[in-house]
Amino acid sequence: MKYLNNADLDGSIVFITHRTFLGLPFFYRKDRWSLYFDECPNVLETFSENLSIKHGLITDHVRTRDSASAYSRLQVTNQSELTKTAENRGQDSIVEHIQDLAKILLSKNYDNYVNIAKFESLRAKTSSDGILSVFSILKPSIFLDFDSVTISGALFEETFAFHQWSQTGVIWKKSLELTRENAANLHPFNPSVTIHYGYETRYSKYLRDKLGGDNTPIIQAATKKLGNQKYVRVENNDVKLTSPLNKLLGDNLIPGISHGLNQYRHVHHAAVIIANNQTPEASKFLKEYCGFDDDKQFRAFTDHSVYQAICRTSIRDNDLAHDKTWIVASKDTADWLHRIFPGSRAESLGLDQPEKQKVGRKRTYDSDNERKNASKKRSRAELSLASGFAHNIDSSYLERVSYLNDDESAIKDISRFVARFRGSYFNNYLSTDPFVISKTEDQFIRYLKDHSKNVYTSKNEIPCVSGALFDVDKSDDTDRGNDNVELVRGMWIDIEKGTMTHNDFSRAFPQLRMVAYNTFRHTLERMRCRIYIPTNRVMKDTEYRMIHKEIVYVLETKGYRSGKLADDICRESLQGNYHGIDSLPHPCAVFALPCQAQERQASFFKEYKGDRRAPLDVDSWIQHRIAPDDVGMVDSLSYVPLDEDALTISPDQQAGIDTSMSEWYRIGSLPGEGHDAIFTLYHALCALKLHPQTISERLYEAAQSAYSPVHRNKQVDRLMKNLLRWHQSRR
Repeated sequence: MKYLNNADLDGSIVFITHRTFLGLPFFYRKDRWSLYFDECPNVLETFSENLSIKHGLITDHVRTRDSASAYSRLQVTNQSELTKTAENRGQDSIVEHIQDLAKILLSKNYDNYVNIAKFESLRAKTSSDGILSVFSILKPSIFLDFDSVTISGALFEETFAFHQWSQTGVIWKKSLELTRENAANLHPFNPSVTIHYGYETRYSKYLRDKLGGDNTPIIQAATKKLGNQKYVRVENNDVKLTSPLNKLLGDNLIPGISHGLNQYRHVHHAAVIIANNQTPEASKFLKEYCGFDDDKQFRAFTDHSVYQAICRTSIRDNDLAHDKTWIVASKDTADWLHRIFPGSRAESLGLDQPEKQKVGRKRTYDSDNERKNASKKRSRAELSLASGFAHNIDSSYLERVSYLNDDESAIKDISRFVARFRGSYFNNYLSTDPFVISKTEDQFIRYLKDHSKNVYTSKNEIPCVSGALFDVDKSDDTDRGNDNVELVRGMWIDIEKGTMTHNDFSRAFPQLRMVAYNTFRHTLERMRCRIYIPTNRVMKDTEYRMIHKEIVYVLETKGYRSGKLADDICRESLQGNYHGIDSLPHPCAVFALPCQAQERQASFFKEYKGDRRAPLDVDSWIQHRIAPDDVGMVDSLSYVPLDEDALTISPDQQAGIDTSMSEWYRIGSLPGEGHDAIFTLYHALCALKLHPQTISERLYEAAQSAYSPVHRNKQVDRLMKNLLRWHQSRR
């Protein structure tokens, strides 16, 4: 730091490692330095350890920051205590194990994510495995303000860094000075290479251990193939020293991260037999939250590691005089290497293949990411609370409203009416005459609890409630159908003919306040219950459907199956793992109010509340959701702010908007120009310090006029998603 602060500004060159650079607390006068990164920076750091007893060293000093369905960023709440852990001045052996995690949590350069349910269960001492998993993503803002930034990395477009930072709006430009003449990213033609692979399936530690651990058939085959020839070798740390390959005379063991090793250019052969997969939890996070699917993970984390190790050998100088034998674990890796090394041959070692596990139904798409991108047109969160919805309701509507409580008839203000709306009351399931329930949230939950004491002799006698506000005049065909819905408040979930209990449901969503109660036909042997989840604002029907879908999707990622058990199975046993929730949400649906069960001793009313539970934050849930949307279910929506004053546009800003849009229409709408032009427009609008709603409106306007509007709309969806996350984090 002292050198950087006092460096000769007439000209200095500083060589430092990636780790040192990422750990710098401050960089003086970035604008005077050009930054050159040799090889791709490590954008993902994962921590996953059993801390069932000592997790408080971390969890006592952080909290979840985002209200979401599955993943949340962590926020440090006690910086001084976490700093003590990061410094570890007493050199405590236990603290040393979590010291690096503490440093990353304190760093402004990382966003740190956890699975909400697992994190909260660990804090509550109800975790089944005691594992603390934290996924830390390096933010591209670490490179801001440098005069220039150049990253020199092979096949960079396949890395997680390229994928993740592109999602945040980073614009990449290839350096003409550093790029190969071969635009296809291929090595020179070389027929001296034979790539041998062991398995048709992708290699993993599970498969390796199943086949024999450190002496699997592929290791035995590699031993015979290599003999006494010199070769470089990479294996996983847990087997590399006990592997039979370690005993061969020509063995040269190199590190798994082998960038920069140049002393093996005289060696022609390589055995790179690694299982470099992420942990199941990290892989799931990358797929669900980052959109980085299994195929991309294997390419970025396994294939690229194999490539770097192989490039330590004579192929680095394109040696043609000697035959070269490369041995890799998986056919996928061999085929990929064959493509980027023209002239090479990919051949099987002829091993017996492990029995393939039975798979489910045929995939509609080639990858999880393709499936998500094909089905998901991410809508923008409409950050409008009651006042925003009030504009959609005519003031004359209040004159037609019938209230459940006559005292509420004095409400004359639409905004107050919407803010206090909790549901529509019907005298029974067949009734079509709604009465508005107007209460605060606490009042409404007390009302539900009081109603749970009522006794009925028949299901048809029970009054019903719907979260929807109905306007019977909106449709000539129905009085309480979807066409009559003005807005919806709260999430109502029916659970029946499944194995999931309301306790299971509450543990899956530890941030949500909720109420669970029995239905009329609930019994001790067979649970039938209803969940009510308060929301922080009213919703449109599309938002209701998105959140309902998100709830079901999150449960299914936790192992619950969709559908319901047959009645005979329900009666005989609780086999299987079914959530028992209808997969088709209807905002207009009505539900019986709480009452005593027909089997009285089975009745219950349970409220899940506490400091860590709150009403479902509609905006945050939709912004952070992980479920794919049904095609056509949701339109792209513009961001609507909470603060209308922020929408004011100054004359200078308007001039900047006009100039930027003119440039878009001049270039961006032409074939092949849309992708880069949208990024340029996005950065130009952000530079004007415009409100996200204004940026959203202009970007979607541009996307609609693009040569390929479908692709540009998806691009804008990604940009706005990250802008909204940033904007919300600043609130």
